[in-house]
Amino acid sequence: MILNGISIQGYHGIRDMNIRLDSTTAIIGENGWGKSSLYNLLERVFGSSRIPCRFSPEDFRIDEQRPDFREIHICFEFRERKFGHVKRSRILQQFNRYWRKGQDDFFRLYYHIDSKMVGDQIGTSHYFADEFGNFISSNLRDLRSLIKLNPVLHLKDARMGNRNKGELSDSEKKYYRNAWEKKIAELAKYLMGEGDRSEGISEETISSGLDALNYIVASYMTEYKDAKLYKYRTARDIASRPISLESLGSLQSILEGRNNSNTRKFIMIVLQKALMDARGERNLPKVCFPIFLLEDLESRLHPSYMMIFMSILEKLNAQKIIVTNSGDTLSCLPLSQIRRMVKMDDDRVIAYQLNENNFSADDLRRLTFHVRITRPMSIFARCWLLVEGETEIWLMLQLAAIMGINLQAEGIRIIEYAQCGASPLIKTAKQMGINWHLMADGDDAGQKYIKIARSHLEKNQSVKKHLTLLDDVDIEHFFYSNGFESVYRIESGYGFAQNVSKNKIIERAIHRRSKPGLAINIIEKADRLGPKGIPELIRRMFSSLIELAGGNESDPEDDGPDRLY
Repeated sequence: MILNGISIQGYHGIRDMNIRLDSTTAIIGENGWGKSSLYNLLERVFGSSRIPCRFSPEDFRIDEQRPDFREIHICFEFRERKFGHVKRSRILQQFNRYWRKGQDDFFRLYYHIDSKMVGDQIGTSHYFADEFGNFISSNLRDLRSLIKLNPVLHLKDARMGNRNKGELSDSEKKYYRNAWEKKIAELAKYLMGEGDRSEGISEETISSGLDALNYIVASYMTEYKDAKLYKYRTARDIASRPISLESLGSLQSILEGRNNSNTRKFIMIVLQKALMDARGERNLPKVCFPIFLLEDLESRLHPSYMMIFMSILEKLNAQKIIVTNSGDTLSCLPLSQIRRMVKMDDDRVIAYQLNENNFSADDLRRLTFHVRITRPMSIFARCWLLVEGETEIWLMLQLAAIMGINLQAEGIRIIEYAQCGASPLIKTAKQMGINWHLMADGDDAGQKYIKIARSHLEKNQSVKKHLTLLDDVDIEHFFYSNGFESVYRIESGYGFAQNVSKNKIIERAIHRRSKPGLAINIIEKADRLGPKGIPELIRRMFSSLIELAGGNESDPEDDGPDRLY
């Protein structure tokens, strides 16, 4: 089975949250937006030896409007991993009275936890329910069985544990149940830089560690390893997931040495130690459906190692929930497996996700190149500034800095849309909960972009806050007419001759210097002029961007795209 969704109300700082999960789910979001609370809940319910879990006063959200109200409501939705699995699996059939068939013909069961605090007393009930939340007569044995079958293994940073060098401490030894496990743990500590490194590491030590790893994988991980054989990818698969992990080999090929890199074997050892640490003193059943929780792996692993780690992790037949701040990590996953968590002003948490069915294969290809490959960190932004090309990127990034605005620190990323198309970018931003603003030239093409972008606005969204239309045919003519004529005259070689048209001056300057080159010259002059030298329309656009990044959508005097008339 697989954990398909979680509903949370009143837990920690979360007033209300619903999140859908896949076999692998990447969760992104800013600090304080609920990621840690979600992990804490999963670890408390499914990662503890205490079954069923209990809550403490600190777990209840404080509602300032109702300070005496202390209630937690949790619902875990489980689904059979494959169609018809419930009917074929004896393990799953023990829950027959709780399974409910959904509209998609998959069977689901719902595990509820309700807790209420009155004074100093906390009462908590655990039960199964139907899809509408109606109570189903439940017994504690079935609840415990469900929790044991879905153990949460929180793979924490190995460097955060005991840092004693050399042999394992007494507190560490209790987790490792035989000589094989102790050998893996000692070798992993060495590889992570915690052991005595004065004499280096011998081939014999590596060999014995790999022998131990083979034994443990054969003994404990038969249900997890090699989740699937290689499958040929479709065009949509390639576009949705630009970085393929398949080429790094299977678990068995790594263990048997058919893969020549010792690095991959070392990472297997480190991963195995993390799994043993996550298991702790629990006795996990031989057959179970583990849920791996992973946090900020990129903070300790070199990007190359990170790709190997992700490849090995993918081959484990277990559900994975990954919290990451790495664009490279996200590129290993389909867009549909990314959840962007956003905390609203009223403490509701919305988990945004992309529906790839709303995009054509060509749209996905364009998004993959222009966002996921060339600008992978854009998916973490609060607001996108959509511009036509490279010239605008140079100008807007530097002009904002002259005004004292650090766009990246404000959560604003600039993306060009001329090659990708504005529509797929705006659709992506909307589905992922990212605000956006589009700037377009004043020519016919720009007018069309504005029309397309306007069609994506909701009724309550400000047109001025989302659209800027230049009052000239392109960015070069706009800056020529707004205080930067001298830049074009000097670069064109015409100087201040009066018998040369604006169009000819700009065309000659572009030919001699290139559009991005002219942008650098404009920035140089703007730097000398200071904020007041930046055109008013651009200054207003930056103000809109700051407000959008802060979540402010409204504009009481909204009557069309922002422009100078």
